[in-house]
Amino acid sequence: AIERKNKINTSYLLKYALSLRSCGASQDMIIDAFQEYYDKIGKKEKLRVRALIDDPELKVENLDINSEFSDFGSFIYNDVLYFSSSRENPTKKKRINRKLYKWNEQPFLDIYSAKIDRTVDSLRLIAPIDSTLIDINTVAHESAVAINEDGTTMYFSGGAVDGSGKLIYNKSNTSILNIHRARFINNRWTIVEEDKADLEFLNYDLYSMGSPSLSPDNKRLFFVTCAPFPDAKGQTDIYYIDIKEDGSYGDINAVPGINTSYREGFPYVSSEGDLYFSSDGIYDDQLSVGLLDIYKVEDIDRVISKEIEAENVKIEHLESPINSDKDDFSYYIDEYADESNPCEYYAYFSSNRDFPTARGDDDIYRVRIKKPKTINGKVTDSSNQKPLREVFVHLIDSAGVILKTVQTDSEGNYNLDVECDQFYRLRASKTYFNDDLKEFNSGIDSDNINLELAPYPCEITSPIGFDFGSDLINVKEKFNLLNILKLLLSDPEVKIKIESHTDSRGSDENNQDLSERRAENTKQYLIDSGVLESQILSVTGFGESCPLYSDEEINNSPQKERETKHAQNRRTRFILSICDDDQNDCNGPDRDN
Repeated sequence: AIERKNKINTSYLLKYALSLRSCGASQDMIIDAFQEYYDKIGKKEKLRVRALIDDPELKVENLDINSEFSDFGSFIYNDVLYFSSSRENPTKKKRINRKLYKWNEQPFLDIYSAKIDRTVDSLRLIAPIDSTLIDINTVAHESAVAINEDGTTMYFSGGAVDGSGKLIYNKSNTSILNIHRARFINNRWTIVEEDKADLEFLNYDLYSMGSPSLSPDNKRLFFVTCAPFPDAKGQTDIYYIDIKEDGSYGDINAVPGINTSYREGFPYVSSEGDLYFSSDGIYDDQLSVGLLDIYKVEDIDRVISKEIEAENVKIEHLESPINSDKDDFSYYIDEYADESNPCEYYAYFSSNRDFPTARGDDDIYRVRIKKPKTINGKVTDSSNQKPLREVFVHLIDSAGVILKTVQTDSEGNYNLDVECDQFYRLRASKTYFNDDLKEFNSGIDSDNINLELAPYPCEITSPIGFDFGSDLINVKEKFNLLNILKLLLSDPEVKIKIESHTDSRGSDENNQDLSERRAENTKQYLIDSGVLESQILSVTGFGESCPLYSDEEINNSPQKERETKHAQNRRTRFILSICDDDQNDCNGPDRDN
């Protein structure tokens, strides 16, 4: 029995695993079946299976416009939702394609539209308009709408017909799909005959081309085909062509990194530049939860330009409830900016899932999703406006908890992902700089938040209270050391040099020795207060060699000012290690400790 099991074709192992998943078998059985398949094909990665637990914040809604037939696909332009349906058209009976739909004998697909009322409950769909704006419905399939930015051109999938107007079938007796183009003329979508020639290079008599989708800038057309191009991988693959400035088209290219030996389809690129598509293929690092599942690839332009190599493309599987244990496809994001609710958007998708209010074979669903939000900015030096690199930027919630921390790049830039409509604080911190703290609401305030850090002064001079002729710090005046003590305790990376000076009374030799002992005692006081010894790079006594006031200046001063000036000469300087050496403007004997 073991020997025969080893001879089982790997494709059967995969089909078995897919069947278990589709039938709702236990997760353990599904994992074991897929693991056996991976072992057979030499994959060493262990399966990572997501628990099929719906996010309680995502509420799936079955749209009222769905019928008992097949309804799928979503595209919104000017508050009109375009979708495909095989429902019976009361004004125009379509003949039944029994070769393709003999199991349910549904009519061919037509393109329908539904007006969206933005004033009621933010977004409400009104009963579908039965082709009143559309002159492109024929006896064949029409589906998968994509409209350009200015609303003048529509791409869609439609049945291929020969010169006599008859449908073209392939060897499997399945009608062929082509990509068509329509123009918005006199308030109606109409196919213009001269447009057909422009797309002849793209359409084939033996292989279907469908699911057209435009990039946000309208400079690239994505589509799906089963044509055996040299870079074809599976039953259907996703390709693209560039649309040039003059309206002509570039070469046909496969989208790198996403096509498998199975089915990929229903491409859609969001305004953020992310590609969404459906696949029943198996990707190395994840196990999908249904038959066709919806996936996402960020920044597809970087993938196509090969800035991201095909083998490094990160494919994200959308979790339940968007994906189910059945077919899930035709993902679309409503880009409408709702000022009353700026933190959420609707995502549409189609599915044949078992749903309490499911109406037909395929239904259109929508779900309200919180918008991803990224804040960004630049951190600069307030003294010269130069960008600061390697600054820590902390994201802090309303309770004061640090949620995440990032560092600025070489240009002083940072970015942070946040939840929309939340109160946060941003704190920027860097050694030898004062922190900057800003508050913001991610649902109201600008996404761009710049911060400025004020550098510490290079020198902190403290009038430490030494009694005349003494090297002991006057207890009553130790508060004069609080500033430097707080600075050193707040950041162990801050390092200083200590300089001590005396007044001119007494001999040079005694004053030199006194200044050195005062510097040492100052160092010891800081260490005893918790400062790390490594933070104090050197201590130097200068004696009376570098007075602020000379004896001549003091003697020429009024009697009541002389003692004050002597006291100012008895000083201690704390110099930050990052400052220039010319901060030391006295010549005296150095002694490093």
